[in-house]
Amino acid sequence: MRRAAVLLTAIGAALWSTLSPAAADDTVVVRGLAFPSADTHLTYFGCTDLFHRASALPQVRIDQVEAPPTGLRSFGLQLGAGTASGPVTLVDSVAATTVAGFSARADLGSTGVAYVWYVAPGIEPGQVWAGRADLAVGPAWQYVDAAAATYTWRLLDAASGAVVRAGGSATIAGFTAENGDGPGYLLAGLGCDGSEFMIDAIRFGSPGAVTTYDLEGITVSTWIATSAKSVPQGRKVTLTGASVDIAGVPVGAPLVLQSRAAGSPIFRPVGPPVAASPGGAVSVRLVPGKTTTYRWFMPATGYADGGFSAPVTVGVR
Repeated sequence: MRRAAVLLTAIGAALWSTLSPAAADDTVVVRGLAFPSADTHLTYFGCTDLFHRASALPQVRIDQVEAPPTGLRSFGLQLGAGTASGPVTLVDSVAATTVAGFSARADLGSTGVAYVWYVAPGIEPGQVWAGRADLAVGPAWQYVDAAAATYTWRLLDAASGAVVRAGGSATIAGFTAENGDGPGYLLAGLGCDGSEFMIDAIRFGSPGAVTTYDLEGITVSTWIATSAKSVPQGRKVTLTGASVDIAGVPVGAPLVLQSRAAGSPIFRPVGPPVAASPGGAVSVRLVPGKTTTYRWFMPATGYADGGFSAPVTVGVR
């Protein structure tokens, strides 16, 4: 979980960049934490203000049981008290971003915070308008609407966080109508009380141009290898395999070996699931009765969809 939201100087500099506006409503499937652009991602930040940095990474749990608002899974996030976690996005107009929020639930309820940092006409270079609003969620799935919250505003020096002057209380729409619009960052999160919460369906944009980020399981691929492509009748062959994430790291999932006899279109299981070794790989030794094609199958888990390895054929001579 990146900490771009607390790198204050970098935030201030990025507010002067030009972004490409979204053209239509869209749903983006996010596998694990692999958001498609650095402009939007999950982060964590202080609850009192943005300058109180978190002392530890959040615990992240991918869950398939919670009946999330979109897709099959949602994320469980938990931090120490005083730290919030949630989405951050860079937009070219905070006034035009009238949709900014996410769906969430917490068994014990959870409190949180939203921030806005943006550059408006009439302020000095290196200054930003910063708004802060309190958030909360209950045990049922609900939409946390950061765009409609009422913020307490201050004009800050972006590099140091020093307060230049107070700006009163207002919604984003009300404040920008009086003080001008501009590019900025929108942050919102929960967990300030230390409670775990579930999050899904992160939304940013404006009517007709809203992007929904559907949080799903990690991307996993499965491989297979054989000790021999051809063996004499009655000789054993060793089949190994593993399921790995996008970085090539084994996830340690149990795999089911499947076989298909020559001339048959159907793969059938060869025994029960095989547990992975401490290194994350699985292995079986068997005697093919005749030329047979094998593959490993990873059943779906709470953190990833299921899938098959490429097939490999072992000839019997």
